[in-house]
Amino acid sequence: MALYPIHKFFILNGELKTNDEFKPAENEGGVYEVIRIVDGKPLFLEEHLARFSRSAEIAGREIRYSGTDVSNYLQDLIRENKVYNGNVLVSCKVNLKAFFIAHSYPTKEQYRSGVECGLLHAERENPNAKVFQTTVRGRANQMIAEKGYYEVLLVDHNGNITEGSRSNAFFIKGSQLITPPSEKVLLGVTRQKVIHCARDLGIDVKEEEISLTRLPGFNAVFITGTSPNILPVSKIGITDFDVQNTLLRKLMKQFDLCIEQYVRNHKKKRR
Repeated sequence: MALYPIHKFFILNGELKTNDEFKPAENEGGVYEVIRIVDGKPLFLEEHLARFSRSAEIAGREIRYSGTDVSNYLQDLIRENKVYNGNVLVSCKVNLKAFFIAHSYPTKEQYRSGVECGLLHAERENPNAKVFQTTVRGRANQMIAEKGYYEVLLVDHNGNITEGSRSNAFFIKGSQLITPPSEKVLLGVTRQKVIHCARDLGIDVKEEEISLTRLPGFNAVFITGTSPNILPVSKIGITDFDVQNTLLRKLMKQFDLCIEQYVRNHKKKRR
């Protein structure tokens, strides 16, 4: 699965290069992060770099550059491209690459009315490592294209929902927030921030197996990720959910405040 840079420049092993010098490569087995740039600041960069390093360790990849190095490369990339909002891919299979990629953020209507998700019986290898795995990704993309879903949720061999193909999933029952166990999913940066926001609000958060038979018992569902942040789910299969759920909307507002605070704090650090 080859990915291509947009805008004018990309980073290769610490060097800034023009996009016409880019040589696509097979990424299967390489580790990566997608980092959202907001007002010129890589959002939650520290957590992304920590997971990048952890993924490399799990996958047996060597990253020859420090977190400080990668942070500096990203600043170079943002400054030279003069692009201050978007998504950047940082990857390493053999070489370290960083470049802006095309992104698609949810619309205001999707945040208001929610999105529909499908179900895909598939499991990722090394779920705690963010590694390019084209088989699951390809099947998910095909189902999304054919059925018109925004996302598909993966179902393991025991009939439990684990995560989205490119997101994490949360389920609301009464005043409780439930998400699949950490060892079964990619530990999404947005997922971790949402859990912190929920606890700041005094919301009870639990990690539990989510079997397909439990779906009708939940009041609301949402997915999280770098591009969607917190996005309400209106329907999974034949089961409908309340996209205006009070707890869900309160959590969305708290997460927006978390982003604003992070960007504000990091602007101060750069002065």
